[in-house]
Amino acid sequence: MSSIRQHKGAVVWSVALHLAVLVGAMIGIPWPERARVAVPTAPIQGVIIDTAAIEREQERRDEAARQVRVEQQRQQRQERERVAAADQKRVADEREKQRVAEAERERVAAAKREQERRDQERRDQQQRDREAQAQREKEAAAQKERDRQAAEQRRREAELQAALETESDRANAEAAGLMDQYIRMIESRIRQHWDRPLSARPGIDCVVNVTQLPTGDVMSAVVGKCNGDDAVRRSIEKAVMEASPLPKPPDPSLFERSLIVNFKPEE
Repeated sequence: MSSIRQHKGAVVWSVALHLAVLVGAMIGIPWPERARVAVPTAPIQGVIIDTAAIEREQERRDEAARQVRVEQQRQQRQERERVAAADQKRVADEREKQRVAEAERERVAAAKREQERRDQERRDQQQRDREAQAQREKEAAAQKERDRQAAEQRRREAELQAALETESDRANAEAAGLMDQYIRMIESRIRQHWDRPLSARPGIDCVVNVTQLPTGDVMSAVVGKCNGDDAVRRSIEKAVMEASPLPKPPDPSLFERSLIVNFKPEE
């Protein structure tokens, strides 16, 4: 565009210069005289200005300028279209990015909901398992309690039966005089180990509470009611302890852990 303007200006200056020379020649403008030099006479040549050519040149230049403007407008339009297309692409990319982000958020949310559902199912199953285990333990404890009660009932029945049988045997043994025989055996054993103290008067009659084991071993001997003094009491208790183990009853049903023996050494 700049080169066209420069070319156009040069042409204008050239035309103007030729016109000035022509006009000067026609009106006889005096020019400074120089030393005249004899030169051969040459024919005068005139300059003919072709205005039509100038107009055609001007039109050509105007057309060139118009084409430049058209090209500039085309380039500007292309630039606007490029910018618009870039903006559309940017908007489309942004929308696509938002769509992808939304899809990812939905995928993550769906995965989270699925995980929460699975976790809830696992917790529910664990709760059901705990409840089932608790129910089994409860039923097992109830069954154990029923078994214990049944065993206790059987034990009590067996003890009652044994007691009844023992009582029956004891009654039979007592009816046969075996209990009196058993007591006399114990009294005889105690008299054998009694060391009569000097303070003992005739007619000693004392009640002795004896605790023994099934083997006959004496655990304790305490004199209760007694017509003797302390020396007599201590001598009798000593005699019972030294008589251990006491004779076994002629019938096992006659055994008693606690015995009451009437100690009368003169009989």
